[in-house]
Formats: sequence, C-alpha cells, structure tokens
Amino acid sequence: MVPWVRTMGEKLRQRLRLDVGREICRQYPLFCFLLLCLSAASLLLNRYLHVLMIFWSFVAGVVTFYCSLGPDSLLPNIFFTIKYKPKQLGLQELFPQGHSCAVCGKVKCKRHRPSLLLENYQPWLDLKISSKVDASLSEVLELVLENFVYPWYRDVTDDESFVDELRITLRFFASVLIRRIHKVDIPSIITKKLLKAAMKHIEVIVKARQKVKNTEFLQQAALEEYGPELHVALRSRRDELHYLRKLTELLFPYILPPKATDCRSLTLLIREILSGSVFLPSLDFLADPDTVNHLLIIFIDDSPPEKATEPASPLVPFLQKFAEPRNKKPSVLKLELKQIREQQDLLFRFMNFLKQEGAVHVLQFCLTVEEFNDRILRPELSNDEMLSLHEELQKIYKTYCLDESIDKIRFDPFIVEEIQRRKIIKSVPGKLMKEKGQHLEPFILNFINSCESPKPKPSRPELTILSPTSENNKKLFNDLFKNNANRAENTERKQNQNYFMEVMTVEGVYDYLMYVGRVVFQVPDWLHHLLMGTRILFKNTLEMYTDYYLQCKLEQLFQEHRLVSLITLFRDAIFCENTEPRSLQDKQKGAKQTFEEMMNYIPDLIVKCIGEETKYESIRLLFDGLQQPVLNKQLTYVLLDIVIQELFPELNKVQKEVTSMTSWM
Repeated sequence: MVPWVRTMGEKLRQRLRLDVGREICRQYPLFCFLLLCLSAASLLLNRYLHVLMIFWSFVAGVVTFYCSLGPDSLLPNIFFTIKYKPKQLGLQELFPQGHSCAVCGKVKCKRHRPSLLLENYQPWLDLKISSKVDASLSEVLELVLENFVYPWYRDVTDDESFVDELRITLRFFASVLIRRIHKVDIPSIITKKLLKAAMKHIEVIVKARQKVKNTEFLQQAALEEYGPELHVALRSRRDELHYLRKLTELLFPYILPPKATDCRSLTLLIREILSGSVFLPSLDFLADPDTVNHLLIIFIDDSPPEKATEPASPLVPFLQKFAEPRNKKPSVLKLELKQIREQQDLLFRFMNFLKQEGAVHVLQFCLTVEEFNDRILRPELSNDEMLSLHEELQKIYKTYCLDESIDKIRFDPFIVEEIQRRKIIKSVPGKLMKEKGQHLEPFILNFINSCESPKPKPSRPELTILSPTSENNKKLFNDLFKNNANRAENTERKQNQNYFMEVMTVEGVYDYLMYVGRVVFQVPDWLHHLLMGTRILFKNTLEMYTDYYLQCKLEQLFQEHRLVSLITLFRDAIFCENTEPRSLQDKQKGAKQTFEEMMNYIPDLIVKCIGEETKYESIRLLFDGLQQPVLNKQLTYVLLDIVIQELFPELNKVQKEVTSMTSWM
C-alpha cells in the first residue's frame, strides 16, 4: 500500500474517533465525567496505595477496638518485673469450733474419725519471734496484769495460780491473733476495702464543708451528714464502751481456749480488761489528731527508712517466758496422770472426756511410753530384750510419728529424729516422759473443769468493773472526745450494715485517685476524660504496683527495731498516764509540719493542671477533716469492723444466720 494512503487513513480514523467522542460527551456528560474520575482515581491508587491502606487500617482498628472493648475491659499489668504475691507462712489452720481429721485435714470428715488438733489448745506451737519483740510484748502484758489484776487480787490472796491461768489465756489470745494476721492478704485488704471506706468518709467531709463557712463547725456538720448511718459506738462514750464489750464477747469463741467461755468470771474479767482498759484507750490514741499527723508524716516521708543499729536478736518461742507459771504452791485441784491411772473411776471419766475431744490416742501413747520406760530401765538387758525394745520403738514411731498415721501426735522434731536413730538407751525415755506430759496437760485441766457442775446464772444484773462512778467517769470522758457525737439513747438506730460496706462505683486505687481528683481537687473535665481513657491501659498496672509498694512498706514496718518502737509507743499511750502529755505548742508544730508535707506531696504536673489555689483549698479540706477527733474515731471504728471481719470470717456466717432467723420470725 502506498504510504500516503496509509497516512490519510490514520488521520481519518482519529478524526472519526474525536468526532464520536465529542458527540458522546454532548449526549452523556455525566457518564463522561464519571469515566474521567475513575481514570484519575486509578492513577492515584497506583501511586498512593500504601497511604490509603494505612488510613483505612487505622479506621478499622478504631472501630474494632470500640466494638470489642468496654469500660470494664482492662489490659493486664505491663510491668512484668513487678509481681506481687502474698506471703504465707504455712501455719496450721485453727478449727476452734470443731476437730479436724488427721488424715485428710477436713473439719467435717465422714470417712475418718476426728482427731486432736493440738494447735486448738496450744496455738503458739511453731510461732517464733525475735527475743526483743517478745520482751516488748511481754512487758505490755505484764503492765496489763500489774494495772488491772494485781491491785485487787493481791488483797485477797498471794496464790498465783489464777494469774498463771490468765497468762496462758493472754498468750492464747495473742497467738490466735498472730496466726490469723498471717492468713490474710494485708495489702489487698487495704486497697480493696479500707481505702474504699476512706473514700466514703471523704465524701461526707466534702458535703459537710459545703454547708459551713468555718472549719470550727465542720465536725458537727459531718456528724449530722452521717445521720442514722453514724457508727453505733460514736453515739456516746457509754455506747462506745458497750460496743467494745459486745465485740469482745463475740470474739470469745475464737480467741479463748476451748471451754474457757464456760467460766463466767474469767470471761467477765477478760472482757473488762480488753474493752475498757486496752481497746478503748488504744482507739482514743489512734483517733487523736496528733497521732494521725504523726502517722501521716511517716507515710509521706520520702527519706530512706532508719536502719537497725544492732544485729537481729535470736528467735524464741512466742511469749513462752511470759506464760511460765509463777505459782510455787501445788494446787489441791490439780490431778496428776499417775493419780488418774490409779483410780478406775477417774480413768473411766477421763477416757470418756478424751473420746469427746478426739484425743484417746494421746492417753494410749502415754500408757505405752510408761510401759516402755519400765522395760528399758531394767538393769542388764539381754540381746533378745534389746531387740524387742527396738521393735517396740519402731512400732511407737510408726503409730504416733509418721505423717500418714491416723494416731499421729505432734512432737518436737528432735524427739522424732532421736527415735529414727534408735537412741533409746539414754535420751529417748526422759524426752518421751516430758513430751507425754506436755501433750496431756491441757486435757487434764479441761477434764477437771468439765467435771464441775455449772453454776446458776445470777438473777440480778451483773456488775461491771467500769461502773458509773465519778472516778470512772473521769477515765471514760475526756476533753478531746467528750461524749463523742452526744446522741440520745432513743435516737433512731439503723440495724443494717454501715454503708461503708455497700457497693460503690469505684473499685481499686486508680478509681480512688480519680474520685479524689474529681471530688476534692476538682480536676478539669479534659483531664478527667483523659484519665478515663487511660484507665483501660494502666489500671491493673497501678493496682499491682500499689500492692507491691504496700508489701515493701509493711516489710520495713515489721523489722525488729521498728516493731519494738511501735510497741513502746503503744505502751506509753495506754499505761503511762502520769507522764506529761505533749504541749499545745508541740501539737501545733506537728500539725503545721503535716500540712506542709501534704502540700509538697502533690506533683508539680498536677499543680499545673488544677492551679495553685485549687491545690491549697483541696489540701486544706483534707487536712481539716483529719483534725477532727470524733470524725477520726468514726473512720477508725469503720476500719476496725472491716479488719475484724477479715480476720474472723466466721462472724459473717453468724451474722447471716441471725439475719435469716430474724427475717423468718
């Protein structure tokens, strides 16, 4: 084909295409516009595809995050190096209301027979503390006896047997308390329950402050704000003493030796000593604003803890020296095991008593040891007799020493080791004779008490040690607390639990900080929303760190020299009545230092967000609330109730049973 013909043909086709395109655009402008947009989008997509993918991935992630996570969704702890684990000492559980099985350890075992749990009678077993702390505790308990027992007891008799029994009872009470404290998670109780109660207390103070112009009337306004929810112990000083008496009686089945509650005179004496002479002045001491200021300074102090200047003292059995008997005269009421064995009537009664206690195997062990001692102490034993004694000793070991044995008895580890090594000629007989007496001694005493006929109940009201006399009124009432809230006896009393135990919307340290920031420090809305947004990310982390921090603080507090210092402070507050109290000038100086430390404790970043004036007013509100003794006492009793319920969870079951019976009636 001729080239010029080809060229003319191409130009003609292009002209036709152009004319057709123009015609299409005239007739279908919208279609052409869409086609142009698609072409441009295709070009942009090829060039900026990665940018569009990032944008739409972000949008999809936000939508997925919003749909899958709610306000209750929380990320786990992000500080992997900080892990809090409550420490357990592995102490034997106490079952004051019954027996435990020696095989499976259950309280109500239907497969095996119930057996003796020696910790129910001697809870100080395996409890050892440093000798300095033990000496400080013994000094406090000795002061209790010197101030509240000996002044009237020595006027009657010089026999120390009753006081010796009282020493054992006090040792029993202290040992049970130590065991129960080791069973609870203290940091978790502080963060989950005690701080929640403190938040409600702060709310009441904030509402009361809004109603008064002068801080002088803050305490009365807060008491009125509580209304019927005021703790029953705060209605008057006599109501406070009555509450402590009832609380002490409620704890008796768990803090006193078995069957000790059958002795009315002993329980009455212990109730009056603990409630009126120990608990009441202790709570007064804790609620004193001067004490609160001192504790606050210790808590917010950033200086390193004081180190011990002396090496740690050796460990000793808990209050063993304090409980040693002082009475040198033999009691005519005490029976020895030999006397019980020689009289068939007493032996029969004692056997029946041991069956009830699940401790017949202890008596069987004692009788076996007596027979073993008679045989081993014979002179010139033959080889066959020695072999027979070895076999007998092995049988004793398998029956009373092995962990899997039903008749196992708790011995000193040294005794068990001596029996393994078969050192029976010299050491074992004397040791076993000593051990059998230790294990059977509490049962003999309880057996004698159980044989006594119950005394008739008095028909007239019982007298109390702290009777309403002018002298005792001086001890009951003081210038600091006066008559507490001074509520009348016929004031309406709400029988429900105090509303500190009710469910609140805040839970955990993170929520507490947000609550205080919103209610007290009045943080701006943008900061509050920011904290709400970061709650999902950091709440669990802050909770874990707080528990870890509190555990470290408690370990520092429980160091030997610090414990001795706290016990000494407690001793001086209760028993040193003749010492001069801190002067008003010293108290004002301590209060001023506390306020300054609270002001310096707030981080500068928070101050920039809320302002210097708001910081001052908020800190002043919290500080003024802590300078009210009756309000401090209200919070102290609320915290005390929570602690008691945690240490003695059995009380919750008793309360539920009483509530259900009341509703049924």
